Formats: sequence, C-alpha cells, structure tokens
Amino acid sequence: MKKNLRHPLLALCALAATACSDDKTQTAILPETLLSTSEVVLDPAATKSVRITVTPDDADIAPEDFTLTDAAGAAPAHVRMQSVVRSGEGLYEMKIRDLRSADAVGGKYVEELQVNCTAAGGRIAPMPLTVRNTPYMPIVRITTQIPQEQITKETWVAARISIDGGGAFDDLEEMDTEVKGRGNSTWGWEKKPYALKLAKKNEVLGMPKHKRWCLIANYMDRTHLRNRIAYHIGRNSKLAYTVRNEYAELYFNGAYYGLFLLTEQIKVDENRVDIVEMEPGDDAGEALTGGYLLEFDTNYDEDCKFRSQSTYIPVNIKSPDPEEMTAERLDYIQSYVNTLDAAIAAAGKGQSATDPFQWLDRESMIDYWICFEVMANHEILHPKSIYFHKDRGGKLVAGPIWDFDYETLVAHTQTQWINYGLFYQYNEFPWYADNWWNLLMNDASFRADIKRRWQEWYPFLKEIPAFIERERAAIAAAERRNFARWPNIDTGHPNRDEKLSFDEAVDLLASVYAARIAWMNENIANW
Repeated sequence: MKKNLRHPLLALCALAATACSDDKTQTAILPETLLSTSEVVLDPAATKSVRITVTPDDADIAPEDFTLTDAAGAAPAHVRMQSVVRSGEGLYEMKIRDLRSADAVGGKYVEELQVNCTAAGGRIAPMPLTVRNTPYMPIVRITTQIPQEQITKETWVAARISIDGGGAFDDLEEMDTEVKGRGNSTWGWEKKPYALKLAKKNEVLGMPKHKRWCLIANYMDRTHLRNRIAYHIGRNSKLAYTVRNEYAELYFNGAYYGLFLLTEQIKVDENRVDIVEMEPGDDAGEALTGGYLLEFDTNYDEDCKFRSQSTYIPVNIKSPDPEEMTAERLDYIQSYVNTLDAAIAAAGKGQSATDPFQWLDRESMIDYWICFEVMANHEILHPKSIYFHKDRGGKLVAGPIWDFDYETLVAHTQTQWINYGLFYQYNEFPWYADNWWNLLMNDASFRADIKRRWQEWYPFLKEIPAFIERERAAIAAAERRNFARWPNIDTGHPNRDEKLSFDEAVDLLASVYAARIAWMNENIANW
C-alpha cells in the first residue's frame, strides 16, 4: 500500500528556558522562542530555509547564537546548517542543506534534530526539528551466487531480493527469490530484462500480492515512457485487466543496472487475469470451457500451441500450464479458436452472415484496437504479445495489452492507420493481411461502435500529454543515472529518437502523441 506521506507542519513549538545570574541567586527567564516549521523535507544536495520566530521581537539573540545538532549534541549525519540570517524583527532564517550529491540513489533517513540557541548569558531549551529526505525512485537489489552474465532465459537462479520503496511504498524486506532472463529480441540487447519468482506471495510497490513479477529494461526507448503511457491508457479503458507497474532502479550483485519498469507478470489470478483456474478433472461439460489464457505470437515458443486453420494465427497457450493441458482441453480451445477464426475470415471477406461475436467479446476488441492504434503499435498485425483470455462459459476476450517499447509513437507514422485497412502480405507473417481486426473493420457496424467509443474516451485521451509531463519529471533524475550506465541504444530496431537527449525525446514523443490523436479524431469522425 502507498504510505501517507507526512506533510510539513506549520506548527509553533513553544520553548522556554531559565538562566542564572552571575551571583547564582537570581533566575532570569529568557524570551520565548518559537520555531515556525517543525519538519523539513529535502532533496539531494538541496537547501531549504527554516523560519524561526522569536518573541518578544527585541530579544537579544544574534544569528551566531543558533546551532543545529542531534539529540546527543553531535553534528547531524545527513544535513548541515549553512547559515542563519536575521530577516526582520524577531525573525530568522536558518538554511540547511542535504549533504548527498544531486544524483544520490536511495537511502532513507529521518533525523530528529535540535535547533539550539545560546543568548543573554543563558541557553534556550532546544527546539525540535525533524529532517527527512524526499521520496525517491524505489530501488530493487538482487544478489545471486553466479555473475549476472551467466544468467539465462531457460533456468531459474536462486537469489536474494530486497526493495526499498523510496518513501512512497512499503519496503520489501530481504527474502529468497528466483531470477531468470525474459523477453525475445530484448534479451539479446545490452541492458537485459528479468523475470522474478518470489519465494512467497508479496505485495510489491503497492501492487497486490503475487510471486511473479517482471523487470522491464525499456532499453530501446529513449524516453522510458512508452510502456508506462500504454498501461496508463489501458488501465483507464474497459479492458478487464492491464498490468500494474512502477518505476524502480536496479542493483544486480551490487552493480548499478539502471532504470526499469517493475510490472506484474500476466498470469491467471484474482488480481490479474481474473478467470477460473482449471483443476484436475475439468475435462468435460461446462468445466472444459475455461479458463484459458492465450498469446498470439510469431515466436511460437510455448510447449502447448497450435495455428488457427483459416488465418494461420500462431496461438500459444499460457494457461493452463503444459503439465495441466489434457488432450480434451487442447482439443476444446483449438476447436473454439478455429470456429471463431473461420467466422471472422468469412465475414470479413463478405462470404458469410455468421456473426463472429457469438464467440468474441465486442467491447474488448474495440478498446484493445484503440489502445494499439493510439500508440501506433503494429504488433496486432505481427502478431506479437497479443493476449486473449476465455473464462468458463464465456466468450474469448481481448487483453491484456503488453509490450509497447518498440515502434510506438514515432514521427513517421503519426498520421496514418497502423492496424486498419492494411492488406499487404509478408510471407513470414501472413497474419498481416488477414488479422482479425483488419477483417472485422470491414463491418460498418463495428466501425460505428468504435466511433461511439472513441468519442466517449477522447476527452481522457487528450489529457495524456499532462501525464507525460508528470512522468518526465518523476523519472528525470533516475534517467540521468540510467543514461550514464547505458549511454548508447544499439538494437537495430530504433524508435528514431535514440540520438536525442532525454528531454528532446520526450518532447518529440508528446508532440507525436498530440498529432496522432488529433488525426485519429478527425478521421474517425468521418466513419
């Protein structure tokens, strides 16, 4: 759960003290001193002022009478008093500075300090002052017994993990986990993504408990924002589920590995893809109808898989697990997809009046298409990382969305359709020509439904540039550290902003997004 961050309190802390005269026979009461701020929150290398009000305003106190110490009288560990200046009658400004460097990574501190004042031959009682550091980017620390370069995609490796929530989220105390590589083309790049399997279910950075998580490198995305934007749009759609995600910086075996997006892994779970998990014996009748999680992907690398008969879709079965996939289950889901596939292919080519939406959820197909089209992501056509799920007794449903770091929101495709009206054919990827959305778009009623949904959703979509600006500011410091670690993007699959600075790339991304939704709005209005 996110913590309730404490706000600075505008509190007046009354302080009084006594001082003895030279003959030690009389007691003088020094003026009451009031501290107008009881808590200060500091950024790395930042300086802030603490206002001190003295009553009466003609009290004989000089700036050099003030000191800042911990409760034991020692100098604070994380901050220093730089100066005190008198700013008016009975008013003083004490400047304190965070001792860390501007690019300091992590490390919570809270110091309970004292503002001390000696004046008029006596000592005023210490004034309490709490100084803490601002929330910072969460930090994931992974330690393994083998070097990082020996980790593979195929084998889970025992590890220890801890997560510093950065002051914004609860920490994950050090625990056992397993780690391995993940991704397809992304695994071959310099900055690598990882899959995590915690020893037990745990909440991570405010996200619901689970064992399985992903560390997405976003190596090819100069802005680090493309996946984050897509998931923000998805979580504000009518799709049943979009992965939760938070930024974090990664240390692997003590070495800094940069800025990552820590995400939920797409799994069947009540807090993720919320469908029935099939149990032993669910091989007949209603029980056989679900649930199933499918991925349409040309990598075609799952143990349980098939290609659809009409449009030759590479279908990977993600759930049930391979050891749970009986012949009856495989036959059922393959037959279901083939029936739907044939209906879409025939209807899209005007060869049949059979309604494909007998087997397919219409609303999810609309929002799924809009998510991909707004982001200008062509992988619906590839297909790659295209997920569907089917609950018991239900239709096939599009989603969740996944993987938006490549060829999305790029300038050269900002004013053209990406997943509509394209009928060119690649031998390697035959589904480019006969993908389901392309075929369904031939139905005027389906386009009309998309138009109605677009008009409903458009006010939210217009606000995404403001979201981009907030995220830019949130990751700016971490991005500088990431760039120092990974200064060159070399993938062979550019987004065409890899040579720009971070701010230039984000500016370009925001302008492409604005141009794209304006163009889409104008064209959809004519449907």
